[in-house]
Amino acid sequence: MDGYILVVDDDDDFRSFVAEDLESLGYEVRQAENGQVALERLEEEMPALVLLDLKMPVMSGWAVLEALQHIPSARGIPVLVISAYGFEWEAELVGAAGYISKPVEADALRRKVDALVGPPQRAVLH
Repeated sequence: MDGYILVVDDDDDFRSFVAEDLESLGYEVRQAENGQVALERLEEEMPALVLLDLKMPVMSGWAVLEALQHIPSARGIPVLVISAYGFEWEAELVGAAGYISKPVEADALRRKVDALVGPPQRAVLH
């Protein structure tokens, strides 16, 4: 996998849990506490994957999904919605690559991430 995973969620504990779990597997992870911050991160550098909550203050995940449709360089980035609100078909209807319901099982999240971006790049020791 080239690039990083952007975890977007207003719950600090949940965001940290997801980031630490994925980092322990070797993924590079960055975080954003709401949709507005997420879009600012996207302006700096495009991620390989966005993990996106739907219900957040300042800018919701729904608004982020809509905004991504208008950013040409973001069109190929898969978005995995992680939320207690909404349904998989709703998320896919607005462009998400998948949906995981909260509370999240770590193994289910790992399988989805791996399916969307592949395993993390690890240095090979000789």
